[in-house]
Amino acid sequence: MELFDGDDMGSSSEGGWPLTRRAALAGTAVGALALASAGLAGCSAAGADANDISNADDGLTDEQKKVHNQIIATYNVEKQAAIKEQLDAEYAAGGYDETAPFIKADPFGTDTLSCYVRFATADPVAVTYEVAGRKKFADSPKVDVFSRTPHGDDTPATEHEFKVIGLIPNHKNTVTLTCTAQDGASRTSTFTVEAPALKGEEEKHLAVTAGESNTPLADGLFTILGNDSSKLDFMYLYDNDGQIRGEVPIIGYRSHRLLFPGDGSMIMSVSTTKLAQINAIGQVVNAWSTGDYELHHDYAFDDDGNLLVLASHAGSEADLDVDRAAAKKDKGERVNVEDLIIKIDIATGVVSLVVDLGDIFPDLKASAKVASDGDLDWIHINTIQWLGGGAVLLSSRETSTVIKLTDIYGTPTVDWLMGSPDFWAGSGFEDKLLQAQGDFSLNAGQHSVTYLPSSDTATTGRYQVLLYDNNFGAAESYPKFDWGQLGAGVVTDYSRGTHSFGRIFTVDEVACTYELEDQIAVPFSGYVSSAQRVGNSNSMLVASGMAKTFIEYDRYGLPIATYEMEAEKYIYRVYKCDL
Repeated sequence: MELFDGDDMGSSSEGGWPLTRRAALAGTAVGALALASAGLAGCSAAGADANDISNADDGLTDEQKKVHNQIIATYNVEKQAAIKEQLDAEYAAGGYDETAPFIKADPFGTDTLSCYVRFATADPVAVTYEVAGRKKFADSPKVDVFSRTPHGDDTPATEHEFKVIGLIPNHKNTVTLTCTAQDGASRTSTFTVEAPALKGEEEKHLAVTAGESNTPLADGLFTILGNDSSKLDFMYLYDNDGQIRGEVPIIGYRSHRLLFPGDGSMIMSVSTTKLAQINAIGQVVNAWSTGDYELHHDYAFDDDGNLLVLASHAGSEADLDVDRAAAKKDKGERVNVEDLIIKIDIATGVVSLVVDLGDIFPDLKASAKVASDGDLDWIHINTIQWLGGGAVLLSSRETSTVIKLTDIYGTPTVDWLMGSPDFWAGSGFEDKLLQAQGDFSLNAGQHSVTYLPSSDTATTGRYQVLLYDNNFGAAESYPKFDWGQLGAGVVTDYSRGTHSFGRIFTVDEVACTYELEDQIAVPFSGYVSSAQRVGNSNSMLVASGMAKTFIEYDRYGLPIATYEMEAEKYIYRVYKCDL
């Protein structure tokens, strides 16, 4: 089999799983991390958003609550700027070179397994670094060498300021710097830095099983984007050997996706109401509030670099003055969730509503049933992909449909639907359905949809769509619909699930068709999960969140390596990123 180019526990509408999204949210504590090294700690939670503070769980210990407040302060841009000013002052006071660089262990509090490094060289050089490994001892496995080129340091310069990542936790790490001059001559120097013990309870080393494929694993780090723990939460980074290489604190909920503006920084969500930008040296340089909304599941850049964010109205019943018990009985007081797209202007922070899916599908929304928790999770959008020119792809878990919208900043319009004709019968959108070509079960409860254009997409209207097909047909919103109509292989009883799929479809917008190009059967996960194209060989990374497993497959569908992770509930999504 050749692979071609190319959350989510929502509400209780997600079948029989006993924990709703809001229940999970209420029980989720947040990650733990002191702000800094010597002389840089002591930041308080002053100025924090009310929603940030409310994420602190009453079940946390006093020490954990203290750490939680420190994490809240970590995402205060003004406090981060003050830390940078102090670093600049300390650096200016000394003469630091490659043999005696200026070093601070995680001064910004954004990765426990990192350190800040700064020095000057007499001649222009490019810099790489290597974190020494460690021999196996007792129950601790061998750790291999870890090497990186800091952002921007592949170009010779005399001033060097960067972040070293990948330190071994609770260990005195030896870091080797290699400085390469313009004539190709290189020289090395070393320093040591003590990395603290992990602040969370994640595994230092994952269980890894080699597969039957000889294809090399793609470069990058596996980013574990959330496990909705009832304890302390982080974004975790693991290398190809399963060794932890990063522990990034978040205020709460999940870091749903990493976005990269191209300047060495990354943007991610750090709570239900905040996204942050962390630059190449680890400093939080921007933080954006979602205003009157709560984010969930996913976000993307538009053509102007602004953030398109999947959202619900914030505060639900508190802000909307809805009695949840009454909401179960009275459709007029329903709390609608996970049916909005908002835009955050990254320059001004202004938040605006872009799309209310209820305006596009009013009849569908009106026909939906209120969930047992009082929410109306009638469409449950779990992915957004920007296609350019005002067009987006959305994944609707509740309707088992992939949706393309056009002109979202003008008059949002349904361009096509990839879903069940039986489900959409009588909706008025029958003519928007892509026609399935071939004999295959339709996607059921899909997640992590990815748009994969080709070089001729603009002229042919053909491109590919990669997704994680949970293969679980269920929706509390539409209890009368027989989800078995999606195909004989679709699971409608969670307890009987055996496998899900990583799938690649080819869409032909001219012919209004789609066909299944390839699929890989993977461990069953009725909810959450992700699929991603990685590397230069058309490999596929598939994370089955409920199975707490992620696997990298080669282009022929053979496993290269399987990773198993302990988690209280599940792992949300796993993407491999070049960090």
